[in-house]
Amino acid sequence: MNNAGFGAYGEFHKIALARQLAMIQVNISAVVHLTHLYLGPMIERRRGDILIVASTAGFQGVPYLTTYAATKVFDLHFAEALAEEVRGYGVRVCALCPGTTATEFQQVAGEPERLVRMQESARKVARVGLQALARGKTCVISGAGNWLGVYSQRLAPRWLVPRVAAKIMRPR
Repeated sequence: MNNAGFGAYGEFHKIALARQLAMIQVNISAVVHLTHLYLGPMIERRRGDILIVASTAGFQGVPYLTTYAATKVFDLHFAEALAEEVRGYGVRVCALCPGTTATEFQQVAGEPERLVRMQESARKVARVGLQALARGKTCVISGAGNWLGVYSQRLAPRWLVPRVAAKIMRPR
């Protein structure tokens, strides 16, 4: 499981550039590095599994989690593309896209308590990801509410989704 990641909540211009760049390093560069490190031997064996933890944030722009959401877009697209690339080698790749999960993420990111709603357990999210990987899925969204949220936004104009998200996420 490729589960490197952290976030930073707040106005983009107020979050230290070093923290933003460190987030890109961990959420993107570490995922690419670890995947590259282990993929070669999997291809040689003609079998293997890679589960990359993306996020429901990877399906939309998320104001006040701006850089985090952008890194998760990378993780999602990277996993989906790589899954097709290595399918013929017997290697399965799946992007796991959870929503709010009961971990230390919110505390580390500095998210306010009001945004921590309907959390799934980390155990449940991991189980959903591993089951999807075993079934050969290239992407799975954990939780019915998260699935509904991701797919219902496809009906809205693209500009509207981050505007609504901003109203929810805006610091008070």
